[in-house]
Amino acid sequence: MASTLLETLPEIWPEGQRIEAAGDPNIAVTHFVAPPAFHSSLIQTLLMLERNSSFTEPLVQGSCGVKIHHVDRWNCPEAQLVHQRALALFRHGLHTREAHVDASWASIYRKGDYCVPHSHIRAQASIVYMVAEGDAARPDDLAGKLCFTDPRLGYCAQHEPGRLTRMLIPVMQPGSMVMFPGATVHCVNPYMGNRPRITMSWNINVKALPGDPRQTFERGGA
Repeated sequence: MASTLLETLPEIWPEGQRIEAAGDPNIAVTHFVAPPAFHSSLIQTLLMLERNSSFTEPLVQGSCGVKIHHVDRWNCPEAQLVHQRALALFRHGLHTREAHVDASWASIYRKGDYCVPHSHIRAQASIVYMVAEGDAARPDDLAGKLCFTDPRLGYCAQHEPGRLTRMLIPVMQPGSMVMFPGATVHCVNPYMGNRPRITMSWNINVKALPGDPRQTFERGGA
């Protein structure tokens, strides 16, 4: 069934697919169109992996809910397509033929989960893909939103250079993919919905890096 579904989808990078700046030239966003069944199947796969996979890592509150590592090892056609699209966005955005994934994962947020401000080690660029918004907040509600809180971004420091005075919050819906420099400080506000909020993420470089990124992080590299 999954193979039949994928045969009806556009190519990895559909003709006319646009990349736009999301409020700041350092933040790029593109929106892929996919039928609802595509994301429903991906959600089912991720919830199953959450229960029964060695790739799953429960985290302390404030650390992005539950993580499921290694997107490319999930044996899921829908995930493979999104994975290839993330690589394509990196190549298009950085004007390069090379793209090496250093780490990839999904994050499953449930009510009360959030992610404290942080940046990504070992990442030239990081990419986030929205799989499920969960219970979408009102347009004026910041709950569950991906926020960039970095005073080095002009958008975040409009009143005085280097002084954080507002957050950059890209518009995201299922199918949205955002790319940003890995060093950019970002967070996810507390999610207050009842259905899971699910994203997929990648840290990507032009050149492959040696070593295990998770061991680097555990040694205090973040």
